[in-house]
Amino acid sequence: MPTDDARPLTLQHVAGICWPHAATVGHIAVASGRIAGYFPAERGDDAIVGCVLVAAGKYRNGTARQWCRTHQAYWGVKADLAALAESGEQRCARHREKMGYALHPPVIDLAACASVTIAGAPDGTIEFATLPAGATASATAPATARCAAVALRTSAMDALFPGTGIVQVNITPPALLAYSAARAGGQALGCVCCARCGHPHLDLGSFAQTPHRRHYCGNCGTDSTHSPAPLISSPVHALRIKFDGILTIM
Repeated sequence: MPTDDARPLTLQHVAGICWPHAATVGHIAVASGRIAGYFPAERGDDAIVGCVLVAAGKYRNGTARQWCRTHQAYWGVKADLAALAESGEQRCARHREKMGYALHPPVIDLAACASVTIAGAPDGTIEFATLPAGATASATAPATARCAAVALRTSAMDALFPGTGIVQVNITPPALLAYSAARAGGQALGCVCCARCGHPHLDLGSFAQTPHRRHYCGNCGTDSTHSPAPLISSPVHALRIKFDGILTIM
Protein backbone atom coordinates (compact mmCIF):
# COMPACT_ATOMS: atom_id res chain seq x y z
CA MET A 1 0.00 0.00 0.00
CA PRO A 2 1.62 3.32 -1.05
CA THR A 3 1.85 6.10 1.51
CA ASP A 4 2.22 8.80 -1.17
CA ASP A 5 2.94 8.94 -4.90
CA ALA A 6 6.63 9.90 -4.47
CA ARG A 7 7.57 6.91 -2.35
CA PRO A 8 7.97 3.24 -3.26
CA LEU A 9 5.14 0.85 -2.49
CA THR A 10 5.10 -0.57 1.02
CA LEU A 11 3.14 -3.76 1.54
CA GLN A 12 1.00 -3.85 4.67
CA HIS A 13 -1.43 -6.40 6.05
CA VAL A 14 -4.46 -4.67 7.54
CA ALA A 15 -8.03 -5.64 8.38
CA GLY A 16 -10.53 -4.29 5.91
CA ILE A 17 -13.73 -4.72 3.94
CA CYS A 18 -13.93 -4.10 0.20
CA TRP A 19 -16.92 -4.02 -2.13
CA PRO A 20 -17.72 -3.41 -5.80
CA HIS A 21 -20.18 -0.58 -6.33
CA ALA A 22 -22.52 -2.48 -8.65
CA ALA A 23 -21.53 -6.16 -8.79
CA THR A 24 -23.80 -8.68 -7.10
CA VAL A 25 -21.40 -10.36 -4.69
CA GLY A 26 -20.11 -7.31 -2.86
CA HIS A 27 -17.59 -9.43 -0.89
CA ILE A 28 -20.32 -9.78 1.70
CA ALA A 29 -19.86 -13.43 2.69
CA VAL A 30 -16.19 -13.94 3.49
CA ALA A 31 -14.53 -17.33 3.13
CA SER A 32 -11.04 -16.05 2.28
CA GLY A 33 -9.12 -13.99 4.76
CA ARG A 34 -6.97 -12.09 2.24
CA ILE A 35 -7.42 -9.74 -0.69
CA ALA A 36 -4.71 -7.67 -2.34
CA GLY A 37 -5.08 -4.15 -3.65
CA TYR A 38 -4.42 -0.44 -3.41
CA PHE A 39 -6.25 1.35 -0.59
CA PRO A 40 -4.98 4.94 -0.26
CA ALA A 41 -6.91 6.03 2.87
CA GLU A 42 -8.86 4.68 5.86
CA ARG A 43 -11.99 4.55 3.72
CA GLY A 44 -13.02 5.52 0.22
CA ASP A 45 -14.51 4.50 -3.09
CA ASP A 46 -11.33 4.41 -5.17
CA ALA A 47 -9.69 1.10 -4.28
CA ILE A 48 -8.00 -0.94 -7.02
CA VAL A 49 -8.22 -4.61 -6.12
CA GLY A 50 -6.52 -7.60 -7.74
CA CYS A 51 -8.45 -10.21 -9.70
CA VAL A 52 -9.24 -13.58 -8.11
CA LEU A 53 -9.87 -16.01 -10.97
CA VAL A 54 -11.37 -19.49 -10.61
CA ALA A 55 -12.34 -22.15 -13.15
CA ALA A 56 -15.93 -21.66 -14.34
CA GLY A 57 -16.66 -24.28 -16.97
CA LYS A 58 -16.65 -23.46 -20.67
CA TYR A 59 -18.11 -21.02 -23.14
CA ARG A 60 -20.65 -22.30 -25.66
CA ASN A 61 -17.87 -22.78 -28.23
CA GLY A 62 -16.06 -25.14 -25.85
CA THR A 63 -13.34 -22.68 -24.77
CA ALA A 64 -12.44 -22.87 -21.08
CA ARG A 65 -13.51 -19.85 -19.07
CA GLN A 66 -12.70 -18.46 -15.65
CA TRP A 67 -14.64 -16.25 -13.25
CA CYS A 68 -13.25 -13.22 -11.43
CA ARG A 69 -14.68 -13.17 -7.91
CA THR A 70 -13.44 -9.63 -7.35
CA HIS A 71 -14.96 -7.85 -10.33
CA GLN A 72 -17.73 -10.32 -11.25
CA ALA A 73 -16.64 -10.98 -14.82
CA TYR A 74 -15.81 -14.02 -16.95
CA TRP A 75 -12.33 -14.36 -18.45
CA GLY A 76 -11.25 -16.33 -21.52
CA VAL A 77 -12.52 -14.60 -24.67
CA LYS A 78 -10.12 -13.55 -27.45
CA ALA A 79 -9.75 -10.03 -26.04
CA ASP A 80 -8.69 -11.50 -22.67
CA LEU A 81 -6.10 -13.75 -24.29
CA ALA A 82 -4.74 -10.84 -26.32
CA ALA A 83 -4.45 -8.70 -23.19
CA LEU A 84 -2.62 -11.54 -21.41
CA ALA A 85 -0.14 -11.87 -24.28
CA GLU A 86 0.51 -8.12 -24.24
CA SER A 87 0.77 -7.50 -20.49
CA GLY A 88 1.87 -10.89 -19.18
CA GLU A 89 -0.79 -10.57 -16.45
CA GLN A 90 -4.02 -12.52 -16.30
CA ARG A 91 -6.64 -9.91 -15.46
CA CYS A 92 -10.33 -9.65 -16.21
CA ALA A 93 -11.72 -6.84 -18.37
CA ARG A 94 -12.92 -4.98 -15.26
CA HIS A 95 -9.62 -5.04 -13.38
CA ARG A 96 -9.33 -1.24 -13.31
CA GLU A 97 -12.80 -0.64 -11.88
CA LYS A 98 -12.66 1.25 -8.60
CA MET A 99 -14.22 -0.22 -5.49
CA GLY A 100 -15.42 0.89 -2.09
CA TYR A 101 -13.46 -0.03 1.03
CA ALA A 102 -13.05 0.52 4.76
CA LEU A 103 -9.93 -0.33 6.74
CA HIS A 104 -10.06 -1.45 10.39
CA PRO A 105 -13.85 -2.00 10.38
CA PRO A 106 -15.67 -2.93 13.59
CA VAL A 107 -16.30 -6.67 13.99
CA ILE A 108 -19.35 -7.70 16.00
CA ASP A 109 -19.61 -11.16 17.57
CA LEU A 110 -23.34 -11.87 17.56
CA ALA A 111 -22.94 -14.58 20.22
CA ALA A 112 -21.60 -11.96 22.63
CA CYS A 113 -24.52 -9.57 22.16
CA ALA A 114 -28.01 -9.28 23.63
CA SER A 115 -28.98 -7.01 20.75
CA VAL A 116 -27.47 -5.49 17.61
CA THR A 117 -29.15 -2.81 15.53
CA ILE A 118 -27.80 -1.75 12.12
CA ALA A 119 -29.16 1.06 9.98
CA GLY A 120 -28.05 3.14 7.02
CA ALA A 121 -27.23 6.78 7.72
CA PRO A 122 -28.20 9.67 5.38
CA ASP A 123 -24.55 10.25 4.44
CA GLY A 124 -24.13 6.69 3.17
CA THR A 125 -22.34 5.37 6.24
CA ILE A 126 -23.69 2.72 8.62
CA GLU A 127 -24.91 3.30 12.18
CA PHE A 128 -24.92 0.44 14.67
CA ALA A 129 -25.75 -0.12 18.32
CA THR A 130 -24.78 -3.13 20.41
CA LEU A 131 -25.83 -4.36 23.84
CA PRO A 132 -23.60 -7.03 25.44
CA ALA A 133 -25.00 -10.44 26.33
CA GLY A 134 -26.52 -10.48 29.81
CA ALA A 135 -27.32 -6.78 29.75
CA THR A 136 -30.82 -5.33 29.57
CA ALA A 137 -31.85 -2.27 27.62
CA SER A 138 -33.50 -0.75 30.69
CA ALA A 139 -30.32 -0.96 32.76
CA THR A 140 -27.57 -0.54 30.17
CA ALA A 141 -27.27 1.99 27.37
CA PRO A 142 -26.25 0.35 24.08
CA ALA A 143 -22.88 1.29 22.59
CA THR A 144 -23.41 3.22 19.37
CA ALA A 145 -21.06 4.11 16.52
CA ARG A 146 -20.95 5.02 12.84
CA CYS A 147 -18.69 3.35 10.28
CA ALA A 148 -18.21 2.81 6.55
CA ALA A 149 -18.86 -0.95 6.88
CA VAL A 150 -19.23 -3.49 9.69
CA ALA A 151 -18.55 -7.23 9.96
CA LEU A 152 -20.80 -9.75 11.73
CA ARG A 153 -19.24 -12.96 13.03
CA THR A 154 -20.83 -16.00 14.65
CA SER A 155 -20.11 -19.70 15.10
CA ALA A 156 -23.54 -20.30 13.56
CA MET A 157 -22.10 -19.56 10.10
CA ASP A 158 -21.37 -23.29 9.69
CA ALA A 159 -25.06 -24.08 10.06
CA LEU A 160 -26.19 -21.21 7.85
CA PHE A 161 -23.71 -21.83 5.03
CA PRO A 162 -22.40 -25.41 5.45
CA GLY A 163 -19.25 -26.42 3.62
CA THR A 164 -18.35 -22.89 2.52
CA GLY A 165 -15.78 -21.90 5.15
CA ILE A 166 -17.56 -18.56 5.58
CA VAL A 167 -16.48 -16.87 8.81
CA GLN A 168 -18.30 -13.54 8.61
CA VAL A 169 -20.89 -11.52 6.73
CA ASN A 170 -19.93 -7.95 5.88
CA ILE A 171 -22.58 -5.28 6.02
CA THR A 172 -21.52 -2.90 3.25
CA PRO A 173 -23.41 0.24 2.14
CA PRO A 174 -24.76 -1.24 -1.14
CA ALA A 175 -25.77 -4.51 0.53
CA LEU A 176 -27.57 -2.73 3.38
CA LEU A 177 -29.30 -0.30 1.02
CA ALA A 178 -30.50 -3.08 -1.30
CA TYR A 179 -31.80 -5.25 1.53
CA SER A 180 -33.50 -2.43 3.45
CA ALA A 181 -35.17 -1.10 0.31
CA ALA A 182 -36.45 -4.56 -0.65
CA ARG A 183 -37.90 -5.08 2.84
CA ALA A 184 -39.51 -1.65 2.87
CA GLY A 185 -41.05 -2.38 -0.52
CA GLY A 186 -42.56 -5.65 0.69
CA GLN A 187 -40.52 -7.74 -1.76
CA ALA A 188 -40.16 -11.51 -1.35
CA LEU A 189 -36.83 -12.10 0.44
CA GLY A 190 -34.65 -15.14 1.04
CA CYS A 191 -31.09 -16.40 0.81
CA VAL A 192 -30.28 -18.57 -2.19
CA CYS A 193 -27.16 -20.74 -2.00
CA CYS A 194 -25.32 -21.84 -5.13
CA ALA A 195 -26.14 -25.37 -6.27
CA ARG A 196 -22.45 -25.89 -7.14
CA CYS A 197 -20.39 -24.28 -4.35
CA GLY A 198 -22.98 -23.53 -1.65
CA HIS A 199 -22.01 -19.85 -1.46
CA PRO A 200 -24.90 -17.53 -0.54
CA HIS A 201 -26.05 -15.11 -3.23
CA LEU A 202 -26.37 -11.33 -2.88
CA ASP A 203 -28.67 -9.30 -5.13
CA LEU A 204 -27.73 -5.66 -5.68
CA GLY A 205 -28.87 -2.86 -7.95
CA SER A 206 -31.65 -3.79 -10.36
CA PHE A 207 -31.45 -7.43 -9.20
CA ALA A 208 -32.59 -6.28 -5.74
CA GLN A 209 -35.63 -4.47 -7.11
CA THR A 210 -37.54 -7.33 -8.73
CA PRO A 211 -37.85 -10.89 -7.33
CA HIS A 212 -36.49 -13.54 -9.70
CA ARG A 213 -35.76 -17.28 -9.79
CA ARG A 214 -32.43 -17.52 -11.61
CA HIS A 215 -29.42 -16.44 -9.53
CA TYR A 216 -25.84 -16.11 -10.79
CA CYS A 217 -23.22 -17.12 -8.21
CA GLY A 218 -20.73 -14.38 -7.42
CA ASN A 219 -18.33 -16.88 -5.89
CA CYS A 220 -17.90 -19.45 -8.69
CA GLY A 221 -19.72 -17.95 -11.69
CA THR A 222 -22.34 -20.69 -11.97
CA ASP A 223 -25.51 -19.43 -13.63
CA SER A 224 -27.81 -22.44 -13.10
CA THR A 225 -29.14 -21.97 -9.55
CA HIS A 226 -32.90 -21.42 -9.35
CA SER A 227 -34.97 -20.60 -6.27
CA PRO A 228 -38.32 -22.39 -5.83
CA ALA A 229 -40.13 -19.07 -6.21
CA PRO A 230 -39.10 -15.56 -7.34
CA LEU A 231 -37.25 -13.71 -4.60
CA ILE A 232 -34.47 -11.26 -3.78
CA SER A 233 -31.51 -12.98 -2.14
CA SER A 234 -29.17 -11.70 0.57
CA PRO A 235 -27.00 -13.37 3.24
CA VAL A 236 -28.14 -10.50 5.49
CA HIS A 237 -31.61 -12.05 5.42
CA ALA A 238 -30.28 -15.43 6.56
CA LEU A 239 -28.54 -13.78 9.53
CA ARG A 240 -31.57 -11.68 10.44
CA ILE A 241 -33.86 -14.72 10.49
CA LYS A 242 -31.33 -16.85 12.42
CA PHE A 243 -30.85 -14.15 15.04
CA ASP A 244 -34.41 -12.87 15.19
CA GLY A 245 -34.82 -11.00 18.46
CA ILE A 246 -31.11 -10.11 18.60
CA LEU A 247 -30.24 -8.66 15.18
CA THR A 248 -32.29 -5.77 13.81
CA ILE A 249 -31.61 -4.48 10.29
CA MET A 250 -33.24 -1.15 9.46
